[in-house]
Amino acid sequence: MSRHPVITRRTFLGRAVSGATALAVGRIPAGAAAAPAEGACDVLVYGATPGGIAAAVAAARSGRTVILAAHEDHIGGIVSNGLTNADIGKKQAVGGLFHEFTRRVVAYYEAFDRDDPAKPNVKLCRNGYWYEASVAERVFREMLDGEGGRIRLLLGHELRAAVVVAGRLSAAVFADAASPGRPLRIAAAAFVDATYEGDLAAMAGAPYRVGRESRDEYGEPHAGRIYTRFGTREPLEGSTGVADDAIQGFCFRFHVTKDPARRVPIAKPAAFNRDDYRHVLEDLASGRASFRDVVQVYPMPNGKFETNSNHPHPVRRVPSESFDLAEENWGWPEATPAARRRIYERYLAHNTGLMWLLQNDPAVPEAVRTEAAAYGWPRDEWAGNGHVPRQVYVRQGRRILGDHVLTQRDGDPDPALERTPVRRDSIGILEFAFDSHGCHKYDPAHPGVREGYIYIEHPPLQVPYGVIVPRGVDGLLVPVACSCSHVGYNALRMEPVFMALGEAAGIAAHVAIARGTTVRAVPVAEVQGILVSRRGVITFYSDLPFDHPRFAALQWLGARGLNPRYDATPDLAMTRRHGWTKLARILAAEGRAWTPPSDRPEAPLTAADLDAWLRAAGMAVPAGPADPATLAGFAERVFAAMGVAMGA
Repeated sequence: MSRHPVITRRTFLGRAVSGATALAVGRIPAGAAAAPAEGACDVLVYGATPGGIAAAVAAARSGRTVILAAHEDHIGGIVSNGLTNADIGKKQAVGGLFHEFTRRVVAYYEAFDRDDPAKPNVKLCRNGYWYEASVAERVFREMLDGEGGRIRLLLGHELRAAVVVAGRLSAAVFADAASPGRPLRIAAAAFVDATYEGDLAAMAGAPYRVGRESRDEYGEPHAGRIYTRFGTREPLEGSTGVADDAIQGFCFRFHVTKDPARRVPIAKPAAFNRDDYRHVLEDLASGRASFRDVVQVYPMPNGKFETNSNHPHPVRRVPSESFDLAEENWGWPEATPAARRRIYERYLAHNTGLMWLLQNDPAVPEAVRTEAAAYGWPRDEWAGNGHVPRQVYVRQGRRILGDHVLTQRDGDPDPALERTPVRRDSIGILEFAFDSHGCHKYDPAHPGVREGYIYIEHPPLQVPYGVIVPRGVDGLLVPVACSCSHVGYNALRMEPVFMALGEAAGIAAHVAIARGTTVRAVPVAEVQGILVSRRGVITFYSDLPFDHPRFAALQWLGARGLNPRYDATPDLAMTRRHGWTKLARILAAEGRAWTPPSDRPEAPLTAADLDAWLRAAGMAVPAGPADPATLAGFAERVFAAMGVAMGA
């Protein structure tokens, strides 16, 4: 078993106590004599990550007052710090605010390229899914500033305490870097923890996990200690499936440029340790690896490139190591801010040291040094931080234990369908592979692989609302450090998905306040109604554009089994058989009793047919003309009959 099978009420800069007047108290700044300053809002979001920004904007667009607080002095998380090619293969899997973000990116580069008919940067932004870090931060700021002052941004605020009354989070206490002598206490009706680490959830007493489950715990074939190669499923020798405390390696997602006018030389870090790279040096000297085998380099707009750690591969030449520096980050999820800063500095020295080594070390082949030497830091990125990212890529922090635990098994196809199981409480879609970087450092006893690395593809799957609802404390939603196994999290941990779940969390917080209920008991159907009205995706369709006039109806009913496959086929000519089969599936998902007819199955479906069936099911027939001749028209009529609250 992992050392952290389930952590409940664990000390994290403080304590949590149950009771009618419970107070979870963290460390108040030393010497703080003044009483805390007070603040209040409808929704408090902690963590100005893309998921946190989406939660704040979604709640504000519903008319709520929002405070978005962050320990950092900037917004955008890892996306404004180098992770700037969006990890999403099937673009129809994430809509809503993330899709809006990509449209704003395209608009920026269209303006940037206004006087260039070739539009090079518009092309390089790949329809808004690739962008410079500074552009991402600019777009996020525009989204926050566009909400009419309903969002108050508090940067440089370190979380110090969580106030929990009768099991419900009611306030959070922060230390303001600008006024360290006086803490700030903020009360709210609902809270969203959008940090990568799950800091607010942990401080409030939510149970969580760190590390890897065993293969047996959830029946996951790739759980626990494992060796695989890129794109392969079969575990290799040495795989035990045993649980442990390991989390996957972090790295920096640097921006580099070849432009001499903007290129800042990469300096040798003071903490450079050549022994860190002994295996890479062996790979390079032997000819087993080139520069591009060690470092992934992606061309980005405006003459920049993004770097990433490279993966083991079963065919091409395999570098033993890259940027990931596994093992040395295991303490990050539960570490203090000071300890996290030390890990950041170690990663920065190691990763910049690798870049310097590839450019300068005489043991590196000349051809590799020449190729590497073309790159330098871009002068127009992170100017206040030495032109390197202000955050390391935290691929995995805590994972709360929620009302649903998403695992590798959620990606299994439903034997009765041509897809994964239908989730009536879906709030998002996962389509990326179960993708974990290495968890242990390279071991020469296992050449060509790194322990913990997996890349397992699966069909798109729906994310249940319970994944963001922590057990043990109410009033709180957690869309980033959410409820998954280690393997499950490695399909969910993509920034577009974090934005989708953050948007759902912001809407859910609004609905809970409007309905006078808790976020745990919120009517998910209403959350979904608002979400799909804003072009959020809760059902994956490969053929449904975001601007389809019946998008909301097809999405909402898709979470109730409208289509047993991944195609919407909105123009499908409906027969009576189509109509009664689909309606029966939808009503069954909603717990409504109805006996479908069986006569004239191949006759075209008419408005009279559908309205009669709706009445027989005890539903009010909506006013207005009916057009059930196509699936889109059928869906619109049924959606209206079900009286889905679309909200603001």
